[in-house]
Amino acid sequence: MTEGKAQTLAERHPPDRSGLHLLIYWFTPGYTKTNVAMLLYATSASLAMLTLVNFIQPYLLEEVFKIPRAQQGSLTGNLAALQEVVVICLMGLVGALSDRTGRRILFAAGFVVLGLGYFIYPFADSVLQLYLFRIIVAVGAAMVPVMLSACLVDIIQETTRGKWLGTTSIFNGIGVLFMGAVLGQMPARFEDMGYSGVEAGHYTFWIATAMCLMTAVLLHFGLKGGPPPEVKDRPSVLKNLGRGLSEARRNPRIALAYASAFIARGDLVVVGTFFSLWFVQAGVDNDMTAGQAMKQAGGLFALIQISAMCWAFIMGLICDRVNRTTAVAIAFAIASVGYITLGSIGDPFAVGSIITLACVMTGMGETATVVASGALLGQEAPPHYRGAVVGVFNKSGAIGIMLATIIGGQLVNIIGPNAPFLMMGVCNAVILVLALSVRLWANGPVPEAPIEAGAAE
Repeated sequence: MTEGKAQTLAERHPPDRSGLHLLIYWFTPGYTKTNVAMLLYATSASLAMLTLVNFIQPYLLEEVFKIPRAQQGSLTGNLAALQEVVVICLMGLVGALSDRTGRRILFAAGFVVLGLGYFIYPFADSVLQLYLFRIIVAVGAAMVPVMLSACLVDIIQETTRGKWLGTTSIFNGIGVLFMGAVLGQMPARFEDMGYSGVEAGHYTFWIATAMCLMTAVLLHFGLKGGPPPEVKDRPSVLKNLGRGLSEARRNPRIALAYASAFIARGDLVVVGTFFSLWFVQAGVDNDMTAGQAMKQAGGLFALIQISAMCWAFIMGLICDRVNRTTAVAIAFAIASVGYITLGSIGDPFAVGSIITLACVMTGMGETATVVASGALLGQEAPPHYRGAVVGVFNKSGAIGIMLATIIGGQLVNIIGPNAPFLMMGVCNAVILVLALSVRLWANGPVPEAPIEAGAAE
């Protein structure tokens, strides 16, 4: 799949006019307006629910579980890393399984499991129980993002893929913004209403439980059921997973997409995991309550997400106008600047315009890497086992999250709570170099993806 110099994207990939046409988007034949609307809602709900546990956890550690300050950084990183170990074990299998069962049933089931995890999470009365309950959250966190990614890739035609992913990234931002500005403020609001810190933590997570279960019901009735139409055979899950892994050897752009996910997912979770921890620790040092510090963190976290939303569609337009490997390089250049700037700040309460600029650049980079890597993956993934490729793509991201949270948690204790951002800035710069290398030396044609007997008509 190469991009010719003379032809536009629309000429290389003309739309199938039997599919739904809404505004500037061409959707895959068989999808309805209801499916589109429900997927956009699911995009926001998924990000809100997936980022909540890491964002609210510093409050739980400080107010509910009474974890000593010296242990909070490493415990935060270890809990997130445990989640990613579970996710790594399950993501590829979930993606491959969805090529057999369809996306809808696994998507809805993921929200049910996530809601169960959120319901019992605040009941932990020991560190061991905290780890055990986090495993339940992790199972849901393995299912939801893979199915979201697969649905987003399935539903859109190639000619408008970049603009579609830019638009869905805006809805991602809306979901994370809702989490930071509404759910993230719940503990402070419950405290203002006279509830204790323990009660505030419990009620916040139970509201999240109700939202997860509601979303599962909506997805069951609003998404398209059945396997993707391109899937004509029913290979074993392990065989399908092997197909996804083999694509990285066959196609250097798939390998670049996997590497991009490795860092891009780490970007998202490092901000969600360590941003509020940074503010809580700095706020307590400045004689603020944990709830007050969380409120300050929520405001700047919202700025990051607003910046991401504003840049998302622009990045989508860029992806549809330039070589998508070039788009990946542009995205990671922006991200490296944002994270390095954020990581260079010491006390977040002692600076004004600098942290504002850093948050804006971080938000732009956060969404740019997601849109660009997703557009590249969607362009290159073979349709007849796309779920398997998406599963490996998300597995790569999960490994990145695991390493980022483990190393980031240790850096918090050794260097300071802003160190994880500097680390991610360097990692984004590495992917920038890799993307430029693929663009210059490995951007030629690749063999067609093999289609085994019975796999396609």
